Amino acid sequence: MNSKKNVIVVSARRSGTHLLTDLIVNNFGYESINYNYIDYSKFTGQPEYPTSELDKLELAMNDGGKVTWTHLHDYKDYHKYNHSFTDQSRLDKMFSESKVILIYRDIRDIINSIYNRPRYKNKYKSFSDFYDNFDFDGYELIDQKYDNISDLLIQYYKNWFSVYMSKEVIGIDIEIVSFEEIMVDYDTTLEKIGLFLEQTPSGIDVRLPNKDKNIIYTTNDFGSGKTGEWVNTMNVEFGLQLGEKYDIDLGIGLDYFLNDKQIHKYHRPQRNEFYKPIPLNFEKDLDDKLKQYENKFKPFNVDIESRYTESTQRSTDFRYYHKVFYYDEYVLKFIYPCKAALDKKTFNSSVPIVSKQLLLTILQTDDILYKNGIVPKLYYAGIHKGVLFVVQEKCKKENVICEKYNIYPQVNDWWWPESLDIHHKLLSHFNTSLEYNILLTDIINVYNSAIDESGSLKYFDLDGIKYFETKEEMINSEDYKNTMGIINEVKRFCV
Repeated sequence: MNSKKNVIVVSARRSGTHLLTDLIVNNFGYESINYNYIDYSKFTGQPEYPTSELDKLELAMNDGGKVTWTHLHDYKDYHKYNHSFTDQSRLDKMFSESKVILIYRDIRDIINSIYNRPRYKNKYKSFSDFYDNFDFDGYELIDQKYDNISDLLIQYYKNWFSVYMSKEVIGIDIEIVSFEEIMVDYDTTLEKIGLFLEQTPSGIDVRLPNKDKNIIYTTNDFGSGKTGEWVNTMNVEFGLQLGEKYDIDLGIGLDYFLNDKQIHKYHRPQRNEFYKPIPLNFEKDLDDKLKQYENKFKPFNVDIESRYTESTQRSTDFRYYHKVFYYDEYVLKFIYPCKAALDKKTFNSSVPIVSKQLLLTILQTDDILYKNGIVPKLYYAGIHKGVLFVVQEKCKKENVICEKYNIYPQVNDWWWPESLDIHHKLLSHFNTSLEYNILLTDIINVYNSAIDESGSLKYFDLDGIKYFETKEEMINSEDYKNTMGIINEVKRFCV
């Protein structure tokens, strides 16, 4: 058997699927196989689509060293079709045993590329006619409808970026790369993909135009390969509006996650701190402290592996789409400290120290915060596949501050607590916590609190809690100084 793990390229159509596939084929010696874009609708067992297609795909992938591609909207989309449980499991296994690469592209250039394909351009009088009346031919979804192609593309990336951000707990080995990275910084991108595939690239440039006749191309349906060509098709003002919508919904949050970017002057990126040497006996002391809480929770029946089928809904925020699952009475959440992923080796070899640290913090502070009406009831907390998970009393999504008041301020906006007349509730929770040496570092955030049915404020951002053994230690900490900076900004607007 070929020692190379198979590769599945996931992408929205016209975003560089074949560009990335050709890069992999020519630089790493993979063989490309095209099974109708892994069209899962053809594995339904209907007479016109026999299940033998899945057999053929599985047989080819079993040889190893294959690269194929799919445009499925979400990696669990094939569960929405009328597959047998066995076929679903076979497809799950295919993804879990392959390396997955998401290629993404400026949605405006994708829309431009779709429009300029003869198949579509001949059907519409103008670009505005295409955008307003696009019939989604070739982009149909089994269970979702959108007003326009940009909404579909944004939701597509919400799904897949969330898969990337949750890859450890999902169990998918995934990397992401942008079309623009390949076109503008080819050599660096080639090295990045080589590290992910654990292979040495051959250094072959597959970008067009290219006179090398030895290059293997998987399609002849290439566009110009240029970036920013949307300005030649759509009104610039309209294009800028689409770009702003993408940034608000996706781009800014993705940039923070990928690059551990400083959000504002009081925010302290912490990803690099995860890799500092651990003092001798630190983990043993941590484990000893955790043992003191072994009997804290009563048994709680939640089947983590069945979360996709048993939960009533998932989060709609792409950062939490595969991390937050709603049930009738409770919420199951997976928490990554500081929303930053650790390296694959750490998760595969041991339980990360930071997961244990945050678990201990939650166990140390929960009783105090719950009795003071600050946080919802905590039913259970533990670690699954190296990732902290908690089961909390449900706060209705429509009661979360951003949803309840339809307000989504920018990161440097501190006026909203006073304008919503909830600043006194936020500050009361904050000050009460300080009395117990507990610091609520991110309470001034429209996504982290909800107003319950009785009108009380509940703070549910458990990775935004810091606990200190002494008040002196707390006051001297960098977290305290930064959090007080935010609190003082809020107080400037208080009457």
